[in-house]
Amino acid sequence: MIEAKYSEQTWYEATADRGAQRQQVSGRIEADVCVIGGGLAGLTTALELARRGTSVVLLEAKRIAWGASGRNGGFVSNGFAEGMESVAARVGLEAARALYQLSRFGTEFVRREIAEGDPSIKMGEGWQGCIRYSNSEEKRAGIAAMARDYGQEMQFFDVAETRARVNTARYFQSSYDPSAFHMHPLRYALMIMDKAERAGARVFEMSPALSVTKDGNGYRVHTAQGEVRCRDVVYCVSSLDRTIHRLTGRAILPVATYVAVTEPLKQDVIRTRSAISDSRRAGNYFRLVDEDRLLWGGAITTRVSEPSRLAERMKGDMVSVFPQLGNPRIDYAWAGLMGYARHFMPLIGTDGQGQWWATAFGGHGMNTTAMGGILMARAIAAGDDEYKRFAPFAPQWAGGAFGRVGVQAGYWYMQLKDRLDERRSGKAA
Repeated sequence: MIEAKYSEQTWYEATADRGAQRQQVSGRIEADVCVIGGGLAGLTTALELARRGTSVVLLEAKRIAWGASGRNGGFVSNGFAEGMESVAARVGLEAARALYQLSRFGTEFVRREIAEGDPSIKMGEGWQGCIRYSNSEEKRAGIAAMARDYGQEMQFFDVAETRARVNTARYFQSSYDPSAFHMHPLRYALMIMDKAERAGARVFEMSPALSVTKDGNGYRVHTAQGEVRCRDVVYCVSSLDRTIHRLTGRAILPVATYVAVTEPLKQDVIRTRSAISDSRRAGNYFRLVDEDRLLWGGAITTRVSEPSRLAERMKGDMVSVFPQLGNPRIDYAWAGLMGYARHFMPLIGTDGQGQWWATAFGGHGMNTTAMGGILMARAIAAGDDEYKRFAPFAPQWAGGAFGRVGVQAGYWYMQLKDRLDERRSGKAA
């Protein structure tokens, strides 16, 4: 069972300035478009609509980027949660290439917005993907396939070079993606909100959408103290509200992942400012952030633990990979609730009657939220139909409570396979 009562005090919240809270909806408001959800997909949709001269209102139930958008690992890289080999098997190589190109466009959008807005939001370049068992042939083959099929250039690091950057006997070969980077996701979200407001978007916080009803050629979005009347509605609520739009709500599995941030460290273990992840199927991901703190994320579960227990769990993962760290103090620990679809691709589409959705971005990285928002804005404001490339990944019932049980069982199965792989390599974790 998912519990959404998790710590508000993240490292991101401690190092960002939210400014004044935006007002709540009161009375009747008119707009061309109402965006429901103030995460990165909703914010990008609002920004891009406003830039195109469309009157847009954004409703956030709590504070902007309060959910997964403001508490994730901060990685920005091309691709999707689903592997491209599986995507191509489903839609064909040419269609998969077009989808990958859209994800690349999302990455560059985020990079450009940061460069033009506040370059300090970007915290490091590159992404090193390490494997926990020795298999040089497998790693080289994966790199070659991405270059051949998608034009994605990556470097191969052998064991010596991998460990020169990430000093642990747990890791063997690795890949390096120079097109990726990492950032402060909450500060990025607040910057996008500011840009959207300056472009003309109206943002309301503490204004949950309670229901949406058809009203002639448009819609009424009802809140506790008012309503928004609009022509189009865009749902960008992910797993935190699975009732406002039944089609996507029943297609999303809420899944929690964990993040911890240490005290400032004096260490000679992680010798790169790049983002790092490992090959476990529900793997660890980490990076150095300000003051040489180590931000560490990982695990997948359908239950959110209390922060005190969470800190010890994350520390255990951390020192199992880097025992040289000793017993670092964990200053921040939190959970993030993500939304996954069964096919591990985003849900992006429309009913053709003025209702649109861009959601289920769990596990994709920050590029896809930007991509989804851009596709929504272009479709609504300019009639662009590029969003239809996601039609093969339409919403499917996720199984309700049985689906959550399946997710947890699947995670345990992945953990078992990881251990077997590592033992077969002669290097058990």
